[in-house]
Amino acid sequence: MFRSAVAAETPAEGQTSKSGSDTGEVDLALALLSQQGVESSLLEDRWFKAIVANLPAAVYTTNADGHLTYFNQAAARLAGRVPQIGEDRWCVAERLFLPDGAPLPHQDCSMAIALREKRPVRGGAALAERPDGSRVAFMAFPTPLYGDEGEMVGAVNLLLELREGEEIDGEACDSAQGIEADLRLAIAGDQLRLHYQPLFDAAGVLVGFEALARWTHPERGEISPSEFIPAAEECGLILPLSEQLLRRACAEAAGWTNPLRVAVNISPLQFRHGDLPGLIETVLAETGLEPERLELEVTEGVMITDFDRTMLVLHRIKALGVRIALDDFGTGYSSLSYLHVFPLTTLKIDRSFVANLGVASEAAAIARAVISLGHALGIEVVAEGVETREQFDFLVDEGCNYLQGFLLGRPMAAEDYAVEMGRKA
Repeated sequence: MFRSAVAAETPAEGQTSKSGSDTGEVDLALALLSQQGVESSLLEDRWFKAIVANLPAAVYTTNADGHLTYFNQAAARLAGRVPQIGEDRWCVAERLFLPDGAPLPHQDCSMAIALREKRPVRGGAALAERPDGSRVAFMAFPTPLYGDEGEMVGAVNLLLELREGEEIDGEACDSAQGIEADLRLAIAGDQLRLHYQPLFDAAGVLVGFEALARWTHPERGEISPSEFIPAAEECGLILPLSEQLLRRACAEAAGWTNPLRVAVNISPLQFRHGDLPGLIETVLAETGLEPERLELEVTEGVMITDFDRTMLVLHRIKALGVRIALDDFGTGYSSLSYLHVFPLTTLKIDRSFVANLGVASEAAAIARAVISLGHALGIEVVAEGVETREQFDFLVDEGCNYLQGFLLGRPMAAEDYAVEMGRKA
């Protein structure tokens, strides 16, 4: 269904893509770029660059901040101009639009979101506008680019132009496009539900729950949040979905006789669209939940886009008395400056470090360092993904404040934790 991006002009202008001898090179490049992550030294390989330079598919690279560092000839032709090294971000086109024509800020495209969250991307479709005003439909497939030390230093991006009139298909975008209509109906029908995973202090006392979204599709059964949350972000449904889940979590927690905390995950898109502090204030007033019982979990991706706005939003939320947790600390764009300037109350050690306790000495060193750092800054530390007694004992001995994981309790429906919550009949 794809044709190469070598044709910058629209099909109406009679341009066609290369074929024949290019096919093997395209397949080779696709195989290289389809890896979850590639070494940054790969782009320094002259053989690789020689192939990429003349590929009919648009290929370009960015650094960890999304700024363009390299582009091939096809990328320039697709953009309709010479891309600006160090200035263009996330996409070589000047302006992006959703398939329905709505404006799509570069920082909200699937590439930017996936790279900030350090997770796979599901080929989000979009329209790229060239300087002459013409638009071309494409799908973006970024691949994280890692340095010698395993840190993410950027991304290799592959743009594939779609034929005019063709429907978007393929495994890469099924998650975002195939379930969009059903997800829209599920939100409208209030069909998504919450499961709760308990959070304990080091003494084994239950202190709260994290609210986790769940969706049972009428035909496909249980759909993982790792599938429908990114799909909601990519098709513009994350704002109504997140608001619905926030209201439900606060309303349910307000009905517990035990004054436990409830943690709710916040999408980075909520920081850039709408009035998030105003929404939280309204929800707290409507549900009667005490602000200090609500904790919002944000990821490091929030911190690196629109610093000033993020700072203002977080301080307004903190002024309401709501707790703010930095989730998955240590896996993204970790910076000590975040801990110094943002009003955080909690750090969550990513489960990848917890899983490697007792396996890799580096994991223990990182966990120990994060706990010490949190204590020094007056920030409480949570370890997520605790699954063994050995992990639990190590974290408690190191002074970790709170623990969460299958060892202590799996995510389950509120009814299954009715006694612990003190749910009102």
